[in-house]
Amino acid sequence: MAKIIGVAGGSGSGKTYIARLLSSFLTDCAILPLDCYYRDQSHLGEKERNLLNYDDPSVIDIDAFLSDLDSLREGKSVNVPQYDFVTHTRLKETRLLLPASYILAEGILIYSKPGCLSHYDYRLYVDCDPDIRLARRLLRDEKERGREPFGIIRQYLSSVRPMHKKYVEPTKKLADRVFVNEGFDGLGKEDLREVLEDIENA
Repeated sequence: MAKIIGVAGGSGSGKTYIARLLSSFLTDCAILPLDCYYRDQSHLGEKERNLLNYDDPSVIDIDAFLSDLDSLREGKSVNVPQYDFVTHTRLKETRLLLPASYILAEGILIYSKPGCLSHYDYRLYVDCDPDIRLARRLLRDEKERGREPFGIIRQYLSSVRPMHKKYVEPTKKLADRVFVNEGFDGLGKEDLREVLEDIENA
């Protein structure tokens, strides 16, 4: 039976980087990103899609995410949805994710649903100063998602920041380990050693 490791934290905290770093040290490991489970918005016009609050839990199918986590724990493959952040729609194609000994579940809201903590054997929370998270988000969204700086900052102030305070920040107290990631190297050697030991003993 697989071990499920949660990697949570605010947008731009470095969750994806940390998850990939950990996966490189864990034999037989797969990553399941919550970002893949954003609900399809193709029924809305482009203007309506752009006005949605994508940091509210209601726009993510967390139940499907947790169900797929349970399947992976039981050694079953899952078809992971693929989401286009430019158009805010799901693609027709899915990605087959094979079961592994370790499953890294990564996303801002993975601990937000009441009663969901039992799905995780070990829970990490990546903390980071809001200014640094905004800077990282600016670099990412402009480069990877083709967005303009004004729109990125407007979204951050109107929805990302308030939703972080309401839904994400409170989940920090639910983590088994909280660490600050404000540099360029992610986990330091000592932090990495301790986290890997924690995971093995979970």
